[in-house]
Amino acid sequence: MNITIFGAGGMGLYFAAVLARAGHRVTVVGRADTVSAAAAGPLVLGQGGAELSVPGVRAVTEVASDDGPADLIVVAVKAWQVAEAATALRPLVGPGTTVLPVQNGVEAGSDLAESLGAEAILGCTCVVIAQRVGPWAVRCLGGHATVEIGPLARESGADRRRNDAGAAALAAAGIGVTRSADIEATLWRKLMLISSYGGVGALARQPVGITRTEPTTAELVRAAMVEVLDVARARDIALGGHDVDRMMKVYFGFSPDTTSSMQRDLAAGRPSELEYQNGAVVRFGRAAGVPTPIHRTIYASQLPAELLARGQRS
Repeated sequence: MNITIFGAGGMGLYFAAVLARAGHRVTVVGRADTVSAAAAGPLVLGQGGAELSVPGVRAVTEVASDDGPADLIVVAVKAWQVAEAATALRPLVGPGTTVLPVQNGVEAGSDLAESLGAEAILGCTCVVIAQRVGPWAVRCLGGHATVEIGPLARESGADRRRNDAGAAALAAAGIGVTRSADIEATLWRKLMLISSYGGVGALARQPVGITRTEPTTAELVRAAMVEVLDVARARDIALGGHDVDRMMKVYFGFSPDTTSSMQRDLAAGRPSELEYQNGAVVRFGRAAGVPTPIHRTIYASQLPAELLARGQRS
């Protein structure tokens, strides 16, 4: 397959490494430091105490139209960069292209669909701990990624065959693939988890091992999940109370040192996905007339630091 990875952070480099190891032609679109590092040596994937060199992965700073249509595009930038990525990716999207956004939140697929068409987008939730440890090096903590995927639009026979081919490429690379019967519900279920434990973690400035062992804080995480459930139901998303129980079980199963990527970015003074996680819950709740006081508190308390990180306040 001809595969483009748009974004050279931890997630992008991880997907590039495992897909290239599986024999695919992989191009990474990243910054100049990534291109320079790629020219100096192979992509390095660290996992399980070992380091693997993955040769043959190409790195570029921008998409070239003469690269031809891609078979699979993995959009691995942060949520606020997705709309810009969609514009850049247009030359690579043809009738046989599947576009896979791996962001947290529920808006990346629709942002891409506005420019690229919903039929090209395969909605996705992704679970993996991948850390960029250099411009051309990534470390995977724990097991390989797992993804749950589903089309945003009704699949034709050709769409199904194309999406099946993309799913097969991921599975052959060692990524666990599950088909979702309702990708909207899947995306909102992930938002329920990540925005709640990550948002409360950001407030408490503590990892999961601390927030879940303090009953009052753990109950706050559950109450935040219930707010997401209420907003989802108001939007006719097929979630129920059992989904809260399911996501709390996932939260309690995390390693004690777990923090969300949004929480880590906020703590480090970097731009984060606050607007696309807690901010999204607040926005969608307001539009539906559903109160979201916990997510509103998280959003309001973290917004000044977020604006500073983006250079929008002095």
